[in-house]
Amino acid sequence: MKSFDVPRALEAPLQVAVTLATLARYRAAILPVVDRELELWEARAAAIPDRLLREQALAALTEKRGNVEATAALVTLAPRRGRHAVVRASTALQVAVDYLDTLGEEGGPDQLADGLRLHESLVAALTPGAEPRDWYAHHPCGEDGGYLDALVAACQVAVAALPSPVALLAARHAAGRCGAGQSHTHADDGARLDAWATTLAAPSGLRWWEAAAGASSSVGAHALIALAGTPGASAADAELLTAAYDPWIGALTVLLDDFVDRERDARDGEHNYMRYCDEEASARIDFLVAGARRALRDVPRRATHEAILNGVLAYYLGGRAGALGERPAAAESAPVRTLSTALRLAA
Repeated sequence: MKSFDVPRALEAPLQVAVTLATLARYRAAILPVVDRELELWEARAAAIPDRLLREQALAALTEKRGNVEATAALVTLAPRRGRHAVVRASTALQVAVDYLDTLGEEGGPDQLADGLRLHESLVAALTPGAEPRDWYAHHPCGEDGGYLDALVAACQVAVAALPSPVALLAARHAAGRCGAGQSHTHADDGARLDAWATTLAAPSGLRWWEAAAGASSSVGAHALIALAGTPGASAADAELLTAAYDPWIGALTVLLDDFVDRERDARDGEHNYMRYCDEEASARIDFLVAGARRALRDVPRRATHEAILNGVLAYYLGGRAGALGERPAAAESAPVRTLSTALRLAA
């Protein structure tokens, strides 16, 4: 059957409809499962023997809960049958990402070696049968009562049940990139992050800090877990999905989140990728949005991926007139304006 483009006059209404349907499915079928999973991990974190690790694990679950809930939106990409395994894997993985991010803020004497070893657990979490390691080999503390191993094991069990393991190979690569990106970001000494970022295979026109931000995002791994939960998914499907999320969508989520946190990070002396934007912020966001939309053209479940992207833009940009100086064109589109209003009313 010949394919055809949706007429421009209908494009915005259709995008809004798909995005709101995705939001409804997420809230009704996925978020309640995430909430139950988080209760279990909170109980497990509360039992960590080491006081500092216990406090960091509980702080990550409280302060970064929104990350777990947001990445769970990607579970809507998986078919209803088997979706429970996808949401369990996604929740465990993001809880681990957020925990390690918190640990990285106060790493060991060799902060880069510490971060890289700790983040090896993310790849193990997506590798059924992978043996536990001494994740804390370079960290000042290590008595977590098996908390990180439990997160890894829960994710392993969940992904082992998914019907398209070919996508898990790409998911492991995405988790490895995320771990390296997080580790280099926390260990940034001014030049080392730049040097590492230049080793990344980045599309033409991308700045080094945009490539680094994209690599440090976990959203690509979550999208690929959902693809692994889709029967018949192929390596080609995984390659297309990877190209859309790394770096385009990943960079957008990191940069927009850093924009929200920029004042707090400046006060606390934390790294923030928005410091590299200066007056270019609006133009760079538009560049990344355009790249993301191009990269999504041929991916499976394109409409849902675009719906999730629209939701991200609506959340960060739709109600923030002037927040990025000259407002990005992405924030002026009809879908984003409409979704921004809908999200605020539904909140």
